[in-house]
Amino acid sequence: MKVTCPGCQAKINVKDIKNIKKKGLQVEKQCPSCHVWFSLNTTLSFMKMLGVSLLLITSLLNLSGTNSEYSLLFSSLGFVGIVIALLITFFGKNEIVAKQKN
Repeated sequence: MKVTCPGCQAKINVKDIKNIKKKGLQVEKQCPSCHVWFSLNTTLSFMKMLGVSLLLITSLLNLSGTNSEYSLLFSSLGFVGIVIALLITFFGKNEIVAKQKN
């Protein structure tokens, strides 16, 4: 999978990114060519985690066998959640991380 650096617009193979910082839900990466730090938009990161969480919750509810009449609803919601997460993973835009003041 390749990502586009928002600084130099270079296509970067994910395996080539060596410097990664994790800050809560945010994952910051450094471009190997221009050394700019970038991450997924905050709103998109939240929506991606929401989609994965929706899939997890609805899958657990289906496995627990609470009410079989809601099984189709839970499966549909889980499917929507994972589609959202996948779309953001593959098509989400990265943005440059603001430099911190010391």
